[in-house]
Amino acid sequence: MKITRDLAKWKKPFGQIAGLVVVGSLVGGCTTVRPQWPWVFAPSGAASYPPNNQGVQAPVIRPPVVTAPPRTTNQPVPQTVPSPVVTTPYPSTNAPRGLGGDYANYPELRQFIGKMNNQHGFDIAFLEQTFSGVQRDKEALAKAGAPTEGQVWRAYRPIFLTEERINGGVDFWNRNAALLDNATRQYGVEAEYLVAIIGVETQYGKNTGKHNVLQALTSLGFDFPRRASFYQKELEQFLLLSREEKVMPQIFSGSYAGAMGLGQFISSSYRSYSIDGNRDGKRDLWDPQDAIPSVANYFAKNGWKRGTGVAVPAYISGNGYASIAETTAKKPSRTLGDLAANGVRPQTAINSAKVSLIKLEGTTDEYWIGGENFYAITRYNPSVKYAMAVHQLAQEIRKRKFGF
Repeated sequence: MKITRDLAKWKKPFGQIAGLVVVGSLVGGCTTVRPQWPWVFAPSGAASYPPNNQGVQAPVIRPPVVTAPPRTTNQPVPQTVPSPVVTTPYPSTNAPRGLGGDYANYPELRQFIGKMNNQHGFDIAFLEQTFSGVQRDKEALAKAGAPTEGQVWRAYRPIFLTEERINGGVDFWNRNAALLDNATRQYGVEAEYLVAIIGVETQYGKNTGKHNVLQALTSLGFDFPRRASFYQKELEQFLLLSREEKVMPQIFSGSYAGAMGLGQFISSSYRSYSIDGNRDGKRDLWDPQDAIPSVANYFAKNGWKRGTGVAVPAYISGNGYASIAETTAKKPSRTLGDLAANGVRPQTAINSAKVSLIKLEGTTDEYWIGGENFYAITRYNPSVKYAMAVHQLAQEIRKRKFGF
């Protein structure tokens, strides 16, 4: 998994803990969760702090490999995971024990720690130490307030429909042809759309994000009121994910919104849809062997239907079309006959039982007929502009590779 390169800024206990985990993994480690992570699960009785790890070797970080993303150093997931022991609820107090850093005085964070202890059995001391090292991610807060999707379609489209991204998609396809073929056969998702998603999200792995995921999610969860509930839920999922994968939460890096890997899965999606494609015991979304089937699985679980088309330009006439045009992602509920009755017909054939009229707003509006697969793309990102960029990039990559 991608590892942040700024571990030095974390407090000494974190370096010692991470060192113990990594060294244990490299030497051979343990075969169960509890010996490897004794302080993550709440101990029986009162919560206690991690043992003194003085003298533990400094964290060992693998150098980046030019031809592939860095791999995780954690051990394979065991077949059985011990049930966490739930302890006494976290006390409500104005003077939290052991909690420091930028969020030490946030009552909401203390409540969150209590929830993770009560509902999921996390050790209080472990969480206090974890969050004490968190620094406010001001850049993440700024980006969350001005997302790219806020631009009009004519400004948004050129970001993704570039020669570099089209040629990069062909190259990625050529290098991962067997993986893509297998994913298409197993999940029924056309290869060009798997490639396009990874192209839009990370330029085929060139930009998987430089934000510390723990810091970004904490900042957005407690300093971004408009979507605080969403990001706190993702922070909860992220801590569960790090425990499942047995990787310290401080070392994940990703987007400003906490998305990770080639396909930029948020934590809840990571846990729900990621696939261990190479069966090595890890769900490593920085590795195409896991990332490609994971994206395909995401689409399949969200209604993708192979061979039914995605979207085509629309002819419009009369006045009826204006009342049925959609500018936000909605599950298609009309038929081509319904659209025709409102002055809308497809410029080329689209094979989809249910369709919608999509309006891409700009100086000159564009109208498209989107099918069920178009809606499936919006389950990845709820923006019709995003879904259209993925669709058009997929079509251009396919044309460049096959000539049609």
